[in-house]
Amino acid sequence: MNKKVLILLVLVLSFAACKSQDSAKSDQSQKDIEAIKQVIESYKESINLADTTLAVTFWSTTPEVSVIHPRGHEKGWDEIKFGIYEMFGTRFSTRDLKTYNELITIYDNMAVVIFYWIFDATYSGENPTQMQSKGRETQIMEKIGNEWKIVHVHYSGMPQTGEREGF
Repeated sequence: MNKKVLILLVLVLSFAACKSQDSAKSDQSQKDIEAIKQVIESYKESINLADTTLAVTFWSTTPEVSVIHPRGHEKGWDEIKFGIYEMFGTRFSTRDLKTYNELITIYDNMAVVIFYWIFDATYSGENPTQMQSKGRETQIMEKIGNEWKIVHVHYSGMPQTGEREGF
């Protein structure tokens, strides 16, 4: 085999190997995006049901996990469980969290998820009244083993001064 043919063969095989690796990475990225979308769906369901048993399946339960919100900051799973889930469970008799404009960006084993939300609920008590709030949220997720876990959430209300809604 002459030298030019050998070089051409090596280049073609190298190109094919790179394409194969790109395809494998693309397949994994798509699997990760689908897994993260499932975490978002489970997150909404866990809020709507005030279900900590479901929540523990996709939250990291380490002392470093945290939530920042307009009323404060919970750090560690025990605080999140009490400050978010038990509060939602006792304060509201019905809950309906919906999200839209989800944007997922993956950085190796970390992901940043941002979205807008609408929360419809009915207050518990003698005079149950309905309420609605709207806001935006950022979630940081970490891939631990083969599972995506929420490690941080930051949410706030909608912009107050002429900012446009959406991305």
